[in-house]
Amino acid sequence: MVILTPQDRKSSVWTQNGPSAQILQQLVVLAAEALPVVEKQLMDPRGPGDIRTVFRPPLDIYDVLIHLSARHVPRHRQAVDSPAASFCRGLLREPGPSSLMPVLGYDPPQLYLAQLREAFGDLALFFYDRHGGEVIGVLWKPSSFQPQPFKASSMKGRTLLSQGGELVMVPNVEAILEDFAVLGEGLVQAVEARSERWTV
Repeated sequence: MVILTPQDRKSSVWTQNGPSAQILQQLVVLAAEALPVVEKQLMDPRGPGDIRTVFRPPLDIYDVLIHLSARHVPRHRQAVDSPAASFCRGLLREPGPSSLMPVLGYDPPQLYLAQLREAFGDLALFFYDRHGGEVIGVLWKPSSFQPQPFKASSMKGRTLLSQGGELVMVPNVEAILEDFAVLGEGLVQAVEARSERWTV
């Protein structure tokens, strides 16, 4: 994201691929909610307020929550709230030379998130706190729930319905939620669908 001035006549290279209008709207809402908390904390630093509330994401805005196993989150100790249990990673019981190679840059939640975005990016937006987050939030794109004319090439994540004698495609939400769990086998603890927030 960049700040544009009246002298900027061309589009920015930095924002060509995002963020989307939906994400920008959410940023505005979050900033408006965070401002009073930060102002209160700055005015009375010894007061009962907790500045960390600004960094705790509200989970009630998401349509689906994918709960991850803390054991497989490499940065779980960077979370805003310290975890109750911590897991040792990469420590050897005995000092000295070892035949084991250290694993650098291996981040299962980020790899899983990339798979989700590649497979279902046309249907949903995925949000994750890479600093110790144990939940991936999913927001369905409103346009993805509009019935679309049948095309054999775009059946991924969709099912056929007959509307007025015409075949149309709509998202197969149950199968998609099952795919979320299958893709993240071993990493995903649970997939929580909040069906009261959306309908097909």
